[in-house]
Amino acid sequence: MRDPAIDSLFLHLLGAAIFDRPVDVSRIETLDALFWKKIIGLARRQSVSALIADTILSLSEEMLPPREQRFQLLQLVEKTQFLNGKLLSVLRDLTEEYTQLGIPYVLLKGPGNGTNYPKPLLRNPGDLDLLLYRKGDYERTREWLAGKGIDIVDADGIHYKFEKDGVSIENHRRITYFDHKKYDRLFRSVEENLKREENFYLSSIGDLTVQQLPVELNAFFIFQHLFRHFVHNGVGFRQFCDWILFLSKHRQEIDADSFTALSKSFALLYPMQVFARAAEKYLDVSPSIFPFATITDDKYADRVIEDILDSGNFGFHRSGKKRPAQKLRGMWFSYTTTVHRTRKFGALSPEHCQILPFTKLMHRLKIGFR
Repeated sequence: MRDPAIDSLFLHLLGAAIFDRPVDVSRIETLDALFWKKIIGLARRQSVSALIADTILSLSEEMLPPREQRFQLLQLVEKTQFLNGKLLSVLRDLTEEYTQLGIPYVLLKGPGNGTNYPKPLLRNPGDLDLLLYRKGDYERTREWLAGKGIDIVDADGIHYKFEKDGVSIENHRRITYFDHKKYDRLFRSVEENLKREENFYLSSIGDLTVQQLPVELNAFFIFQHLFRHFVHNGVGFRQFCDWILFLSKHRQEIDADSFTALSKSFALLYPMQVFARAAEKYLDVSPSIFPFATITDDKYADRVIEDILDSGNFGFHRSGKKRPAQKLRGMWFSYTTTVHRTRKFGALSPEHCQILPFTKLMHRLKIGFR
């Protein structure tokens, strides 16, 4: 059962964290240890714990939680900073090794998104996703890793995974995919043009200069990745904040007409408008950051925020039954969850949602018969 007071303060603190805004201290004055415990728990489930922790710790002495909780918050901040430092160290090493091999890459998401935050090291780190865009490099790195005795795990057909110094790395041969073949074919043409032109965006991360996707395409990709996870199983605020902050930083570099046309061509404009409305209403985001016409209808915006609050990071923390450990039962649970979500949110993008139960069932059957 959601607590509106907890949700409201959490969203206020999150908005303050991602835009470096002052906290309304009138909302803090009478909070007790139990209330703070619930806020911290929600921040963990949303994978934004260090952002919330740092914002709370910035309060004046009389507003702070009890000493034990302050220590817990400080640990969350320090742990996240340490893990980000480790992630960047691995990225630095990989960059050196791939350079020696003559293999360029494009950094997808991850620490690239972190650069858009007021304090980049407070974004919860995840995997390193590297697009190997030149012909043959995807296979070359696979052979190189195998020759070093590194275990490789095939993922969803567009990338494989391995670990280095405790950090999970995904080498991609494609940026992303669409469940609907029509849009997947269309995106393949976008990818091929990009690989041919190599018109990438250069970004500084610490002492590294890395290639990222062109700004307009990156703004589109960050949302597409978010929305695909949202429809399948749910998504947390980390991914939502990544998109908001990317647009906030790069809005002047994005042509609104071009971006609107791109989003329309993939049937994703309306979902973007709904998420933008949710950001305006619940995180006090200015509509001026969005490179498309915004809407004022709150019907789906309210549902989106309620679902994100309930689902947590990638839907892992949703209330109710949890995914069974057994393989086949787990697959069936995941499938029925997706079917339920496509019914609940199908109107956001019928083109992507209506076909999903069929495509996911076919995928599950292939896995089950292996």
